Amino acid sequence: MKKLLLILAFAGLCFSSAEAQKKGQEQPKKKVPYTHRTCSEVATRRTDIILPQVKGFNCYKGDFHIHTSYSDGRVNPKGRVLEAWYDGLDVIAITDHYEPDEVKSGIAAPFRFPEMVQDVLTAKETYKDQLQVALGIEYGQPYLEPDEIQPTVTAYPYDIILGSVHYIPGKPYFISRNYRELTEDERRAIFDEYLDTYNVLVHTEGIDVVTHPTYPLRYLLRQNIPFDMRDWEERLRAMFRVLVERGVGLEFNAAPMRVPNQGIPDHTVETFFRWYREVGGEIVTFASDAHFTQHVGAYCDRTMRILRELGFRYVAVYENRKPVFHKIEF
Repeated sequence: MKKLLLILAFAGLCFSSAEAQKKGQEQPKKKVPYTHRTCSEVATRRTDIILPQVKGFNCYKGDFHIHTSYSDGRVNPKGRVLEAWYDGLDVIAITDHYEPDEVKSGIAAPFRFPEMVQDVLTAKETYKDQLQVALGIEYGQPYLEPDEIQPTVTAYPYDIILGSVHYIPGKPYFISRNYRELTEDERRAIFDEYLDTYNVLVHTEGIDVVTHPTYPLRYLLRQNIPFDMRDWEERLRAMFRVLVERGVGLEFNAAPMRVPNQGIPDHTVETFFRWYREVGGEIVTFASDAHFTQHVGAYCDRTMRILRELGFRYVAVYENRKPVFHKIEF
């Protein structure tokens, strides 16, 4: 009897293995175009970000800072749209880098405005029933070449114009510094210079939203160097008041969240936005600052919860250079 049971068990095991092998052979192996997915079954299933629906409001999940292969991103605009849809987003903005001072000095190649705009608008039309796509651009150091902004902005149907500070002329880029080699006083001096320059940015005409207010901090944190922002509270509050008075938005940049073991301490990004809220700030956009495929929309849900806890009732998306507000509710 035992022998018979062993034979039946072995036969069942062989049958199960054969079935599993057969199913494995039936699984599509082809890589899904334009995305980081490698299994068609997974890629064609939309992953919804669940936010409660509130009567009278559309709860949009949006990402308004995304890069493509037209600057330093790794995916073309069509791929970004497909990826965002797969990842459960409702609206995105393609905001490739344009650094006019670097183009003028020959450090960067001329930006391919016509091709980029055409690709984004084509993707916008093609996938209009699946996802809302906004045309944007991220101006780096726009105050260095202010005459470049208006002609470019008026030449194309932009929905949003971002303004950024990526470096200070004559100084190393923030991203390339070894902060461990610097003294605390030297690190503080760098942040002082950054805030001086950021203050110029918040007064620059033609910008809808200023980006990553904690930009140098992400690189300090990546090198495991603690840094307390509270010494600059009054300077930051003053800049935030200027944004409020001018109707310029402030983005919540989630890039630091995706660095392993880094996190965002209470005295950095959250505190920035608490101060912004306390001086009357209301226009906030979510930004993954995605360059790689897996980063689009990353930490959108967590960011919404942080903003709600800080007292923000709405998150903004942009259409035709105007903020459109969507209620945050959990």
